[in-house]
Amino acid sequence: MKTTKKKQFKNIEEVFLQINHDYVKINKRESKRNNLVLRTVLAEILKIMRECDPLFDSMKPRLDYLGSYYDGLRVGHPTEFDINVILKLPINYSNIKLDCTKTEYDYTNVILPSEFRRLCKSTTTSKKGFTKTELWCDSTHRLSVVKFRSWMQSVVDSAFSKLPISNGRHVLKVKNIIYELTAKMSGPANTITIYKNTNIIDVDLVPTFAFDLPSGKKSKTKIKCLNSAVNFHREEFEYNSRYFIVPKPTRDEYLWRLTFPFQERACMKKQNNFKSALKLIKLLRDTQRFHKLASYYIKSLFLWEARSQNDEFWMKSLSDLVIYMLKKLRDHLASKEIKNYWCSENNLLEKLKHETCINWSNKLSHIINDIDQKKYHNPSIIFKYFTVKPFNVN
Repeated sequence: MKTTKKKQFKNIEEVFLQINHDYVKINKRESKRNNLVLRTVLAEILKIMRECDPLFDSMKPRLDYLGSYYDGLRVGHPTEFDINVILKLPINYSNIKLDCTKTEYDYTNVILPSEFRRLCKSTTTSKKGFTKTELWCDSTHRLSVVKFRSWMQSVVDSAFSKLPISNGRHVLKVKNIIYELTAKMSGPANTITIYKNTNIIDVDLVPTFAFDLPSGKKSKTKIKCLNSAVNFHREEFEYNSRYFIVPKPTRDEYLWRLTFPFQERACMKKQNNFKSALKLIKLLRDTQRFHKLASYYIKSLFLWEARSQNDEFWMKSLSDLVIYMLKKLRDHLASKEIKNYWCSENNLLEKLKHETCINWSNKLSHIINDIDQKKYHNPSIIFKYFTVKPFNVN
């Protein structure tokens, strides 16, 4: 973190703007450098993966740059990235069934048609690697998350096995520049860590399949989820019909997670101080060590607020918005409930311990009260709670 020079602040708005500049805002030079490293390395890794596995190559993988950094919600440094690896099955997607009948919340079963099952038997497609897909489905033709993830990990492992090893890391040379790499499986992603001198970049490669709603634009991937708790008729889908399924592991190996990154991005568009306020709340989360309060929980809270407010609301001062959303977060923690934005039946906080939520809520109450009492005569009190090394305040 940067060190803020000691100075006198007239009001808490100045303090929040200073913290936003020194602790939240991403350095443009660092961002440009890391993006160049990221895209260079991933392009080469994807090329090697395609060369190593005919099936992976046959599914025409392409990278989609999503996640908090590309949504403008990353705090501090551009060192963590989420990248979708979008794969395409050579079948008619209208014959795929996404069935949520016996699933919970934003999960679905993926039931593949007979033409998928024939891919492993056809001479033409079996030569392209589709023999590996023969055991991907159960007797009811549901696509297995476990078997799919295992195959995806094998593709990454095969690609990395082609690289030399030095000091326990794989070595990749691109245009006479040396990068050191490590890889591991993490949730639905394959996490690749890139080392370049003292610079370290973590990349989550998330394999996905993309679909479009039937009511959306023309597409060969139109498909509707059956009996889903997600309301696909909401206005967010009117101009953003594409959505994804990702292999997030659960107790049921046949459940795939539905995700809606483009719709969420549209909700945040042109909302003025929306992103700055959200990032400051994330900063406070980190400094106060609310470790299990996931970024997506905070994002969901903001998405619900954006739905209930007009555009003018987000034109308020940054300090007003941050304090307002802190109070919202405090209240939701007290009631131990933040609803999933796409599936309101799902309480995102349900797996957290009740006493943990109460402790966090009480801590936020103390912070809010302390700020309210001192914000006029001592606005620098904000540094005490939003920075790792507190400014010199009482």
